[in-house]
Amino acid sequence: MKPSFLAIDVGNSSIKWGLFDQGVLLEHFRLDLADVSSWENSWNTWCKGSINSILICGVVPDVLNNHFRWLKQQSDNVRLISHADLRMQINVDNPAATGIDRLVASFAALKLVAKNEPVIVVDAGSAVTVDLASCRDGFLGGAIMPGLKLMARSLNQYTAQLPEVSFTDQIRKTSGANTFEAISFGVGNAFLGGVDRLIKKLETQISAKAVLFFTGGDGLLLANHLNEGAGYFPNLVLTGLSLLVEESSDG
Repeated sequence: MKPSFLAIDVGNSSIKWGLFDQGVLLEHFRLDLADVSSWENSWNTWCKGSINSILICGVVPDVLNNHFRWLKQQSDNVRLISHADLRMQINVDNPAATGIDRLVASFAALKLVAKNEPVIVVDAGSAVTVDLASCRDGFLGGAIMPGLKLMARSLNQYTAQLPEVSFTDQIRKTSGANTFEAISFGVGNAFLGGVDRLIKKLETQISAKAVLFFTGGDGLLLANHLNEGAGYFPNLVLTGLSLLVEESSDG
């Protein structure tokens, strides 16, 4: 099966491509933000001759514009997505200044739940966003905090002796007997506790339980610790772009 639609999400650390056919994600991968040769190789391998349409969004303006211009050289049917393209209310002070990845992820989540269910989308990457949306009120904003790796790196960069700690799939549950373990225990649980607190605050705001969606590089870790492994969608923004194409084709 060949892909007919290419969804692209330009993030802070990489460019994510998702190859779809009739709404089904066939393949996804990450590309370097500046390595044009990797873009060309991926296009020639996966897309040339089969892709009918491309939607692109992103939060890194220079890279986004460079990638968009390059795509225009490959295809006549490339569209840069903004908040105005989403059939969803956006109840924040300045929709145009709100991260398009947050909006598209929330749009996707609302499409994937029953009509009367509110959603909370947690996107855990370089930064963590925790956003609230409902079919009735649309996107209601949320919170932004440092991501897990950024929190750990800041301790190393802004102190004289503290090492940088990396995290895999588990957060330490007991106190640390040395500096490395203490940082792991402290940063890991601050990360979990902060996200958990924000979820509860947003649910209090609407006086209802929300369906949780976790995405981003540390989304699975959060889903495992906070939602018993449920609600992890690694390609939620790409899925949102695909759903937007389907909605447009339906009129």
